[in-house]
Amino acid sequence: MHQGRLNIALLCAAWCGAWSGTAAAETQVLGMAVRADAVLQAKSEHTRYVDALAQDEVSVQALEGRLNLSGRCVEAWCDGASFVLRPRLYAARQHHEVPGMPDRPSSLVEAYVVQNIGESTQLGAGKRTLGWGPGLLYSPSNRLFPDNGAVSPRREIAGKPMLFASTALAGGGRATVLLANPREQDSMGEALGGAFFLGRAEWQQQSEQLATVGAVAGGGGALAPYLGLYAQRGLGDAFTLGGEVALSRRYTRDAARAALLQNSNALKFDLVVNLRYGLPSGAEIGFELIRNGYAMSEQELANPLIAALPSAASRPGWNRPLHPLVQKRYALLQFTAPSLFGNKRWGGTARTLRGLDRASDDSFAELSWSASDAITLYAGHARSRVGGVLRMTRPVTRNYYLTLESFF
Repeated sequence: MHQGRLNIALLCAAWCGAWSGTAAAETQVLGMAVRADAVLQAKSEHTRYVDALAQDEVSVQALEGRLNLSGRCVEAWCDGASFVLRPRLYAARQHHEVPGMPDRPSSLVEAYVVQNIGESTQLGAGKRTLGWGPGLLYSPSNRLFPDNGAVSPRREIAGKPMLFASTALAGGGRATVLLANPREQDSMGEALGGAFFLGRAEWQQQSEQLATVGAVAGGGGALAPYLGLYAQRGLGDAFTLGGEVALSRRYTRDAARAALLQNSNALKFDLVVNLRYGLPSGAEIGFELIRNGYAMSEQELANPLIAALPSAASRPGWNRPLHPLVQKRYALLQFTAPSLFGNKRWGGTARTLRGLDRASDDSFAELSWSASDAITLYAGHARSRVGGVLRMTRPVTRNYYLTLESFF
């Protein structure tokens, strides 16, 4: 894109650098103790799409400045207040536009305020990202944010506007309620509107073996009402067992989607069960089985307007009211290591997601190296292999990138 925007991003880098001397400490501003840190990300990314979207490989060279601000009140006039502000400044040069695909991240990932009331209750408002549950790739009970960021770790998940409140429960639990704009689009990119309500209660047991259990009820906007449960528990010193389930009569309330199989009037559920093993080095191996009761029919799989990246929308931070997975059964194997080769400056992640109904394989690997505490280099590669009727479900067949992140 445009040299002017690249120049603006370079100015953002200088701005980020101006904070580097104070990032480790709090600075008082208007009665707030403000903490700031910044990241400058330079990325070269190459993506191969199916021929129907792009005949050639799409290349993007991007520069993004990420500023993360948080503050808490230290004076009487704002007692109990705090805020989070995460603006972004992005510029890129892209070869070959791809119709229907977001070409830039959100310029404001999060921006919200919180007011503490007493010692156990909070009220808040603004643009926020929320996540929970033990799922390795996605959270069945979190339909407000179907993408938890694990698919592409160098990409951020933008928040959604909401009002929220939380309070302590007996037995070490906590309850949260929220009213949000779900930011849903139809297949033509039109906003669907409506408000999404969610209530969640979670309890954690802090003992020799950590245990977590939670319950969720949500729905609204284009999304049908649903119930969810999740739990995880440590087994000995190395193993952790987790599971999460959500069930509803249909996935969406949008009348235009009524003909889809996921919206037939029958009780459906999606479920993940996983077992994680932690190595003494800090590395972890995880195995997960996924059962998706909202799988697509063969006719739907052949329709690119439905099957291609089903839950992704054309704007960052927006979604389509479709389940993110297209098949009924999957198996996921994942390996993460914060320290490779006996050296903490090296890290790595690798996973493979295999479809068990029809042959498919989605693999991803990323290697990182930290030259210092302030600079990290990432190299990543993703590839999808599918055949037959599943071809329309994989608009991206291959992606690889090189990313340099500087921390201030």
